Amino acid sequence: MASDTNKKLLIFYVYNMLKEYSDENHPLMQKEIASLIYRHYGMECDRKTISANIDCLLSLNYDIQKVPNKGYFLGERELEESQITYLIDSIFSSKNITSGQAQELSKKLYSFLSVYKRKKYNFIVKSSSVSRTNNKELFYTIDIISEAIEKNKKIKFNYIRSNLDENDSRYVSKYVNPYLMVNNKGTYYLICGYNKKGVANYKIDKIKDIKICEEDILPITQVQGFEKGIDISKYINENIYMFGGQSVNATLLIDSQYTVSYVEEWFDDNTRIYKKDNKIYADIVANETALIYWCLQYGEGVELVSPSTTREKTKQAVTRIYNKYQR
Repeated sequence: MASDTNKKLLIFYVYNMLKEYSDENHPLMQKEIASLIYRHYGMECDRKTISANIDCLLSLNYDIQKVPNKGYFLGERELEESQITYLIDSIFSSKNITSGQAQELSKKLYSFLSVYKRKKYNFIVKSSSVSRTNNKELFYTIDIISEAIEKNKKIKFNYIRSNLDENDSRYVSKYVNPYLMVNNKGTYYLICGYNKKGVANYKIDKIKDIKICEEDILPITQVQGFEKGIDISKYINENIYMFGGQSVNATLLIDSQYTVSYVEEWFDDNTRIYKKDNKIYADIVANETALIYWCLQYGEGVELVSPSTTREKTKQAVTRIYNKYQR
């Protein structure tokens, strides 16, 4: 027999079970709510009592939705899924808190979701510093991409591009296979693909008018270079500027110990630094285009030794820059 105290707490128990175990895809029947209450709180109650407490919650303006013949679920919550996704990503992107603190804060945010929704957030990768954007569609875009990834469906959208010609469209239409979302160097990116030849990266805050398509995505295991899936940490480390294209195994000659810190900062665990003949070297794996740009940025302190083809491309880029300043 339930005590008077437990009876007073029953409305809280009903709400808590709906919050934890229901959403639009997982409505709960009254008998299921009663079973969960008994499992968690050891209190027995019948369906009539559950129904009365749901009516009380509705009278208090809680958004409890009823699905005919399937049960109830908690609709509107304190935070939307896309907002929680963004907040969790921002927490892990912050350099000012420890990993443990980030985990603790994330668990508090997860508590706003059902147990089923919490499983969706494994695809978000955390890296570097917090990003801020004025794109009012950002949360909506994140939601749609998340849904498409979960359902394995293609998406189409308009991508904002820099436009200096008034006769050209400001947008470029894209039709892609969405694979992952990542936050790299404070910017959200969509990792996606068009065909089997490779993947591309797009800034999510530049995506507009996004829609989910009926066609299933091409599995990433069928994309060249990703036959075993995608190792996100490895991908982020290799694609420091989030350019598309293939990665190369490269060796850098580093002028001083001071410059070593820049190599470690950018390539992190994706580098091996060592001394040979009293010189400092670093073996790295990086996206070729990104590596060339990085070498131009830190050219006074490093020299790209190999591969020879990438070294030649870097030399050509340096020559083009040099010729511009001869005018």
